[in-house]
Order: sequence, then structure tokens, then C-alpha cells
Amino acid sequence: MKKMNLEKIISNIKASCRSIALLLPIAFAGCGDTLNPKPFVFDMTRLNQDGSVNDGKDYAKQPWACVQDNQSGMIWEVKRTEPGLHNIGNTYSWYDPNKDTNGGFAGKAKGGVCTGSDCDTESYIKAVNAEKLCGLDDWYLPSRYELNTIVDTSVPFPGPTLPKVFFPESLAGKYWTDTTFKTRRAGAWVWGFDQGLDVVVEKSDALSVRLTHANPKKPAGKLSQNK
Repeated sequence: MKKMNLEKIISNIKASCRSIALLLPIAFAGCGDTLNPKPFVFDMTRLNQDGSVNDGKDYAKQPWACVQDNQSGMIWEVKRTEPGLHNIGNTYSWYDPNKDTNGGFAGKAKGGVCTGSDCDTESYIKAVNAEKLCGLDDWYLPSRYELNTIVDTSVPFPGPTLPKVFFPESLAGKYWTDTTFKTRRAGAWVWGFDQGLDVVVEKSDALSVRLTHANPKKPAGKLSQNK
């Protein structure tokens, strides 16, 4: 049997992906440009706990607490490896008792395993705002689309699909977004930083959280019940 060369194999895979895409209007991981992923260029400034600029030379000796994305203007929480409120291993259930913002289902209170706060998303947000992380007190759970802006899809499995020069404590886990799954209110969208894909998970699950800040803060509003 003759061996197919690499170029022909890739050509056949791409042809198969195109054929599948014509039949099913959904995105497939592993098709098209993902065969040759191009690294995304991240432009970020490292920030200390008080909001001042960190030179970023040595995270071990002078760790930064946040990073500012100079392209989007958003500021992101940086996790830590030592025990405490921002520990990378802490987990939280999705919980929002506000009916105007919870998508029709509040989720589960205190459903994770953590230190420094009660182990749900609402409690964690309140604790981080109380300490004024990086001088800010209006941190919130990012939306599905906001969290996508720090995903580096060029990083292969098992990840983490984050720019590690800015997030050196990165964990290839699943991170909550504030976005309820519209056809099942008990579920919410999460980003998996092992493969760089977003999936729907039950709000009662215990997952990771990475908060963000935007200026001006996104407006709150009711979700349309017919979407």
C-alpha cells in the first residue's frame, strides 16, 4: 500500500471539513485554519495590587495582581498559587439571585471549594470588590464573549489556552461566564482553557472564576425571554 504524503492528508482533511460544513451549519474544532493556528498577539500591561504598573520582570519576586488588555481596555484578575481569596485552585458554583440578570435561574449558592469567601460566584465578586483589587471595586463575572478575548487558540491541548506571559498561574480548567444558556436556564456558558472551547455546564457545578473590569462597566438589563 502506498503511503499518502502529509500534504495530501491535510488536503483530504480540509476537503472533508468543507463537505461537513455544507451539510451542518456548526463549527468543528480541528477543521480549516485550526490545522495551522496563528498565535494571537496580546498587548497587556501588568498591574500591582494598588493599580500601579508592574515591570513584569519577575513574577516570583514581584507578582502582579491584574493585567490590562490594551486592545480592549478591559482589566483581568490574575490568580495566585498561595492559599487565599485568589488561589488558582478555588472553585465556585454559579449563583446570581437577581432575577433581572440571572437568566431565569439563580443557580446554586456555596457550591464550590474555596478560601476567602463563600464558594459561589456572587460571594466571590463581593469579596474581590470589598478588597478593591488593583484599586477597583466594580469587578464582575465576564460574559461569554468577553472571556473569549483572552483565549489563545494557538496553544494546543492540554493548554492552558491563555497567554502565560501575562497569566503565569494559568490553570487549564473551566471558567464561568455570566451568560445563561438560553434554552436551559439551569445551565451557563463556560470557557474550557484546555482546548479553548466554550461549552454549557450546569450552574451547580464547581468551576474556576476569573473576574474582569471594564470602563465604563457593561450595563445591566433583563434578558429577553424569547431568545
